[in-house]
Amino acid sequence: MANATFGRLMAAISPRSDNYFELFNNLADCAVRGSKVLASMTAVRDADRFDEHFAELRKIESEADEYTKEILLSLHKTFITPFDRREIRELAMALDDIIDYMEDIPQSAKIYGHTNFTPEMVALGQILLRASEKVRDAVNMLSDMKDAGRILRTCEEISAIEGEADHVMRAGMHRLFEEESDARTLIRSKELYDIFEEAVDSCEDVADVIHGVVLERI
Repeated sequence: MANATFGRLMAAISPRSDNYFELFNNLADCAVRGSKVLASMTAVRDADRFDEHFAELRKIESEADEYTKEILLSLHKTFITPFDRREIRELAMALDDIIDYMEDIPQSAKIYGHTNFTPEMVALGQILLRASEKVRDAVNMLSDMKDAGRILRTCEEISAIEGEADHVMRAGMHRLFEEESDARTLIRSKELYDIFEEAVDSCEDVADVIHGVVLERI
C-alpha cells in the first residue's frame, strides 16, 4: 500500500509530457508531405521546378528537425514517458532519418549537375510515398494500444513495401549497367538508388521500433 501511494505521489509531482504522440504524428506527417514533394520532383524535367520542389523539401526537413529536437530534449526533462526512453529516441531518429534521406536525394542530384531521374527512381518515389503513408498510419495508432493487431499488420505492410522497393531498385541497377557506359552517370545513379533504398529502409526501421513497442504491451 505504501509503495502504491508513493508511486501515485511521484506521478503527481514528477515532470511529464503528454505531447510525445503529437510530436510523433507531426514527424510522420512531415515524412508524408516530404515524400509527396519528392515524388513530384522525380517526374519533372524543368530545372526551375526541380529547385522549387527542393526548396519545399528543405523546409519540411527543417520542420522535422525541430520536432525531433523537441522530443530528444524532453527526454532529459521528463520523468514519466509513454514508453521506454530508448524506444522513444529510436522512433524519433528513424522518423527523422526518412526525411533526411529524402532531402539527400535532390542534394546528390544537384551535386552531379543533373536533375533527371530514371523510370525506376520515379517508381521508387511512389513506393516511398506509400511506405510513408503506412508509417503515418502506424504512428497515429500508437497512442491507443487497443487495436494492436491493426498496428502490427500495418508494420507488416511497410516491410512488404520495402521488399517491393528492393525489387525495383535491383531492376533499375540492372538496366543502368546494361545501357549506360558513362562513368559519371553510373556513379550518380548508383548513389541516388542507394539513398532511395535508405529512405525506404528507414520506413521499415520505424515499423520495427513500433512492432517492438506494441509486442511489449500486449
